[in-house]
Amino acid sequence: MTGRLFLGVDGGGSQSRARLRDESGNLLGEATAGPGNARLGDTAYREIMKACRAAAAAAGLAEGDLGQVHAGFGLAGTQQDPDRNAIRAGPWPFASLIIDTDAYASCLGAFGGGDGAILILGTGSGGLAIVRGKRLNVGGWGADIADEGSGMAIGRLAIRKSLWALEGMAPLTPLADDILNEFERKPANAVIWAGKATPGDFARFAPRVFAFAARDDALAADILRQTAAEATMLIDRLVMLGAPVVAMIGGIFPHLYPWFSAETQTHLVKPAADAMDGAILMAERALRGIGTGRV
Repeated sequence: MTGRLFLGVDGGGSQSRARLRDESGNLLGEATAGPGNARLGDTAYREIMKACRAAAAAAGLAEGDLGQVHAGFGLAGTQQDPDRNAIRAGPWPFASLIIDTDAYASCLGAFGGGDGAILILGTGSGGLAIVRGKRLNVGGWGADIADEGSGMAIGRLAIRKSLWALEGMAPLTPLADDILNEFERKPANAVIWAGKATPGDFARFAPRVFAFAARDDALAADILRQTAAEATMLIDRLVMLGAPVVAMIGGIFPHLYPWFSAETQTHLVKPAADAMDGAILMAERALRGIGTGRV
């Protein structure tokens, strides 16, 4: 195999996805592994490398061939310098590597490197606008203090409001019963579980909330109205920053879309390409000495 090879990785709280292309843009291989949020440390390194090796293998390459690959990583959890630097320090085998946020990679992919804005609603959440070449962040500060509108936020809210229902402060609906039964209807069990849970563990409750909302469950509807309101706040801010449209990224968006107002929906579009292709564009630009617009 001749010519330059480019690898793009999209790493989030639930999975890592890797895609390998040649310099003409031809798809050579693609693979998926476990969570690649940089704040997971060794776990992120292990799962990202698993996806990279599998994508290389799908292209007929051996692991030793990764030394010929120019890689771009768009990873959740890299907003902060310490987390970004820690993941950069890993023993990566590539010819070159550039690391940035999953939001930045998603925005590059969504608009082919041009101006625009994206909002990620997946396990976590985060928004980013690129306006006249300058990047502007909205949210994306992680599960501890942010992740508005995300699958993690939906799951956490579902557990919290189910406990409220058990204590008579919210309607005891079928959704509440279902979640409470998971913890043997004992709040202490939920506390113990939450102390060890990852954002992805919380996000796994989101499909349950959507399913019960489709059955007109009052608690589920309340959760999704609140979640949509939080996501709308992020969308409105991105538009205020100068982005005429916001590309929808992440698995939560299709399910939450009906809960947005008609006005909010007018600002939402589908991305032209995904974060893996955006990460490949990062790697290509880095070789040409083009900056990221980070301020």
